[in-house]
Amino acid sequence: MGYTKHKLALFFTVQTLGVGAMIVLVGANLHPRCDPTVDCTPSVAAMILAMALILGELTIVAAALKYDLPVWRSLIGLGVVFLVAAFVGGLCLIGLDEPHETATLLAVWHVVIGLISLAAGGAAAFWDLLAKLRRPDGSLPEDQQLSAMWPLD
Repeated sequence: MGYTKHKLALFFTVQTLGVGAMIVLVGANLHPRCDPTVDCTPSVAAMILAMALILGELTIVAAALKYDLPVWRSLIGLGVVFLVAAFVGGLCLIGLDEPHETATLLAVWHVVIGLISLAAGGAAAFWDLLAKLRRPDGSLPEDQQLSAMWPLD
């Protein structure tokens, strides 16, 4: 259950983006962009919930990268889920009368993390395919498991 260099690099990249998103979120809530005629105060609860959401998503990515198994399926699945969340967040932003910094930042965060997860999952799938194509046909682990089921082997 060790991390490879590629998994660590991916996690630290995602973690750095998450921390950066939280820093921008705090700055956006300290200096909101509002219409001068309207008094607006940013919601601290929304900022805390957004930070908790980002931390939860970082925990999910860490759990997906934890094991020594090929994780490309998990990364592609997480990428799709993050992009769907960004799309839903974008649809919710369209319905708001005034710009909401927290929702905008969360939508951008989900697009970035989704694209990174999809790219990393696609690259891992490509390298896994190349590794399978380089091996002789008889040395694939899934072929050895199937041949062990035959009674005459």
